[in-house]
Amino acid sequence: MLRGLYIAGTGMLTQASRMNVLTNNIANAETAGYKSDELLSRSFADMMIERVNDPAIVSATNEVGPLNTGVHIDEVYTSFAQGSIDETGLASDLATEGDAFFTVQTPEGLRYTRAGNFTVDADGYLVTADGYSVLGENGPICVGTTDFSVDGTGAVEVDGKRIDTLRMAAFADKSGLRKAGDSLFVNYSNQPEQKAQGYTVRQKSLENSNVDVVEGVVRMIEVQRAYETNQKIIQITDETFGRAVNDIGRL
Repeated sequence: MLRGLYIAGTGMLTQASRMNVLTNNIANAETAGYKSDELLSRSFADMMIERVNDPAIVSATNEVGPLNTGVHIDEVYTSFAQGSIDETGLASDLATEGDAFFTVQTPEGLRYTRAGNFTVDADGYLVTADGYSVLGENGPICVGTTDFSVDGTGAVEVDGKRIDTLRMAAFADKSGLRKAGDSLFVNYSNQPEQKAQGYTVRQKSLENSNVDVVEGVVRMIEVQRAYETNQKIIQITDETFGRAVNDIGRL
């Protein structure tokens, strides 16, 4: 019965963490370029249960079957599926279709994002909503004005003259990217940054989050029910222990 308490307890902890992930996804359903997370769990290693000290069997041991001690969080997986793209009419809003990230310079180093809700700062540089420089192949991009154009390859033109090209990055293994807040990703695994291929940049547009709100709400209900089931198992087990101590113990 103690094992039953432990299994149900790990189930509750895992479902609570899964609920936190789903809640965060739904909270960012309107965040430009946001990529949804998925919590993956797995059971602890199975233990083989054996019958011992049983006079009915001849062999020293007899396997009954496997049993594990519950579940635990394996990893939080980020889905990089393409979000829908809406036109905004703002020249500084950029969206990318395909396997590519905008490159951003922050005080902590290079970061990568799909959120193209950029602005032009007081010095004429293209920056993120938090003021970080958007990088081109030659460094921070200075457009000087909001009257600039970006073509499908990321080439930036001002007054009909090309001044730079957006530094569009790609990675062979996106599982090595970790969220760094503000829709930014850090190259956690230090894998080589590749020059993106086969993408299209769309100006005056934004990529929406890839969160499916309806699916997220349905899964929240499922997680809540799973949590309540494990909670009920703990209550039943606790009541059984109480009877064993208070009633059977009197005999």
